[in-house]
Amino acid sequence: MEEDLLPEEKKTPVPSKKKKKKQREQLRVISNRCKNCDTLLNLDQAFCSNCGAKRMYNRLNWRNLTEDFVDRFLNIENNFLRTFLALFKRPEDVIGGYIDGMRKRYLSAFSYFAISLTITGLYTFVLRKWFLNEAMFEAAAKESNGEVVVNTIGPTMEIVNWVFEYQSILTFINIPLYALISILVFWNYKKYNFIEHVVIYLYVYSHTQIITSVISILFMWSSFIQVMISSLVTFLYIIYTAYVLKRLFNLTIEKILLKTLLFFAIGLVISIAFFGVGGWLLYELGVFDTFIEKIDQMREAQKAAKAAKETSKAITDSLQIDSIKQLSKSIKDTVLLLGS
Repeated sequence: MEEDLLPEEKKTPVPSKKKKKKQREQLRVISNRCKNCDTLLNLDQAFCSNCGAKRMYNRLNWRNLTEDFVDRFLNIENNFLRTFLALFKRPEDVIGGYIDGMRKRYLSAFSYFAISLTITGLYTFVLRKWFLNEAMFEAAAKESNGEVVVNTIGPTMEIVNWVFEYQSILTFINIPLYALISILVFWNYKKYNFIEHVVIYLYVYSHTQIITSVISILFMWSSFIQVMISSLVTFLYIIYTAYVLKRLFNLTIEKILLKTLLFFAIGLVISIAFFGVGGWLLYELGVFDTFIEKIDQMREAQKAAKAAKETSKAITDSLQIDSIKQLSKSIKDTVLLLGS
């Protein structure tokens, strides 16, 4: 019996020196205090009782880095995913809760805004790096004016790149502007001040940007869908903003429709004044120089393409008339020859 057990004992794996060394290298020096808030921890504590931070036992590697990513962004109990889903079903809980002082359950307005800028930046980078080219514009504009469109693709691409480059600045300008219009529209409610209206539009803008950016990334291979998404972004923003304001202010359908129309009316007046002054300042700073230059180039290209098309048509018509005259003369000469 003892001889039968010997082979089994030999099969028991014994860690090599190299493996033991690797395991030692992966272990961290475990402290009895939390690395985040310096609270004293027991040996069996996996989480800090004060701040809730997870106790790390191993050095960073691909495995625990991936686990951390999944835990932060894909876990159903994660703040980002919880905030994202709640902004569909109960936006008043997220936005109203943040304004009322609730900070733990959902992501803060600026954290959510930062995530939206990151996702939008990723989409913009991928689009400009691999997809934003002449072929995309040609495919999207194939139903348009043929030669005129083709001749203006270059300047149009540069204008689009300019818009992408200053997208963050335009966003920071727009959100306070929307908040100002909103506080005028809801002046009779006195529920939120200007800064709280800014928070509302930070959440609204961030949420719509995350949705449209993710959809755009998924359908980046189709220029037609990209154009459709770009066309629907403003419509989606209006619908979602109305939905959020309806929930926050407990409005009826009739009231939110009237408030939306009032928003557009006030917004038109303020936008003309705001962007007029802002545009003048940017123009004086030289920000618009490249933009205006590209518009001028596009206009010149359109004129040149139109002139070339008219010249080509005139030459074609002239050749056709000459050919008809020559054919008529040949027929006449043939008839005269046969008659004689």
